[in-house]
Amino acid sequence: MKTLIDLAALFIGVVLAFIIQHAMPPMDGMHGAHILLVPLVFFYSAMVLPFSAMLVAALYTGFLSDLMYLHVVGGKVEIPIGFSILYFMSTGCVANGFQPAMREGNVLPFVLTSALGTSLYLFIQFAVITWQRGDFIWENAIAWRILAPGVMAALIAPLFYWTLSHMDRLLPDGSRKARTIKR
Repeated sequence: MKTLIDLAALFIGVVLAFIIQHAMPPMDGMHGAHILLVPLVFFYSAMVLPFSAMLVAALYTGFLSDLMYLHVVGGKVEIPIGFSILYFMSTGCVANGFQPAMREGNVLPFVLTSALGTSLYLFIQFAVITWQRGDFIWENAIAWRILAPGVMAALIAPLFYWTLSHMDRLLPDGSRKARTIKR
């Protein structure tokens, strides 16, 4: 029952994260980079859900991400459907290995996987689009748009962790304890 409640919360959280991140304007001082919340939500769930539920979460998050970022140029899909599913499944497997640290209240693995995972996701998207188009163009704005969302994810992750760990106590399952951040 606990896993189903967590999955339902993830499903709602991913949709809310998409809505919020698309409503926020790009950061002008960072060459138009956007704050990405969906990887943050996914990596948190990957670190607290059992492995099988994490795979369901990766399938759901990846499928919605593929639909949100579907881009067709000249009748050709630049990022193929299934790309995000494979990405979230593979990085979710790595993040799922940090569950013992999350149970102990260590927030550092969540911060690092959120930051690195967000920037890696954007870099792989850039690489796939570059491969599809055939030209490699690298500018400072591209670096900003890949790295800045990862930095923002690292800054948001502790607050996100603290908020969800305290909301976790409000659920009807009485066996839950508040996760505390180790310093």
